[in-house]
Amino acid sequence: MKATCMTCRKTYEIDRTDSQYTKLKQGKTKLYVCTNCNTSIQQSANTTTGTSASDLDPYTEILEKRKS
Repeated sequence: MKATCMTCRKTYEIDRTDSQYTKLKQGKTKLYVCTNCNTSIQQSANTTTGTSASDLDPYTEILEKRKS
């Protein structure tokens, strides 16, 4: 499946391993953010507010630990 990142406007080929794949496939969203933009946005938010993604969503940290 192809998706265009709403931030950088590049087109990506995504598959089932992408965390946003299911929502896009089921039509629950039309918005896609690539990994690079997602990381950049999170770092910017962390720098600006001092809040990390894991502070808002503890499951993010759990999923990251499972990947490694």
